[in-house]
Amino acid sequence: MIIYIFLDGIGFGENDPEKNPFAKYAKSFFLPLAGKELTTENPFHKGNYLVADASMGVTGLPQSATGQTALWTGFNAPQILGRHVSGYPSFTLKKIINEFSMLKILEQNGKKVSFLNCYSENYIEHLKNNPKHASASSLVQLASSTPFKTFQDLKENKGIYMDITHEVLNEYAEKFQLQDEELLRIRDPFEVGKLLTSIAGEYDLVLYEYFLTDKVGHAMDWNWAKKVIGTVERFLEGVISAIDPNKTQLILSSDHGNLEDLSTKVHTKNPVPVYLYGKHTEIFTPKIKALCDIVPAIYEIFGIDMSFDYEKISNK
Repeated sequence: MIIYIFLDGIGFGENDPEKNPFAKYAKSFFLPLAGKELTTENPFHKGNYLVADASMGVTGLPQSATGQTALWTGFNAPQILGRHVSGYPSFTLKKIINEFSMLKILEQNGKKVSFLNCYSENYIEHLKNNPKHASASSLVQLASSTPFKTFQDLKENKGIYMDITHEVLNEYAEKFQLQDEELLRIRDPFEVGKLLTSIAGEYDLVLYEYFLTDKVGHAMDWNWAKKVIGTVERFLEGVISAIDPNKTQLILSSDHGNLEDLSTKVHTKNPVPVYLYGKHTEIFTPKIKALCDIVPAIYEIFGIDMSFDYEKISNK
């Protein structure tokens, strides 16, 4: 079983609390992003923190659309396009995702997969009718045969909301016409982390996306950064506390730097973390140097043989 968690917009920064909120607020998982070591008392010290190239050999600031395409298809998207693309995926990126979505390929090879983020029915319908408004992660899901998880799944503890704690869900309660007390109950991040690990036990691979880290970076908001860092660290502590490392592999990655430098509201050129803990860590560790290396390593674990030479494939 593989748990694949994506944290948008986090990179390795300096040990400078004047510009790096990880240097100021991190207590456990995020300490290495401020140049600090994980001590033996830290719940994450048994895992491997890899330094991954988010640029993938292409000049310019790494961006979300190309970075996430690489993370979830295994293709070097910036190299294919010759540039980094922000926001929604371009025509070529959509084509790559639609054909080579990690979830789709794993399904075709008999694996049971799930994207754990839950959405309102209105939002799901909007995505299906307006795919041009779909992010890379949504396109990865749409390419598979697995339906999006809904608020009903969220209520039944079969999925996770995007902010972990449901505080954002409360803010949108009126818009979503939500009155369900259980849905609106504020969650303990540690318990949600344990829940994610429990849900994952039903699948061969699960994917979860958290993007508020990137939003905080763009907003340059220190108070929000403190809250988000605390929430995510407790959440990840919950995840790792419930993992059996002899049966499960945790992979955590990002698409580009951002939150580690609040002196700027744009992305950074900093390398990003790939954190590994569990059954296949020793196998994964030497294979992952850049964002596009994660999916090929996953396929190898599952015995899936696939070419990542896009030029050769696209000219067939």
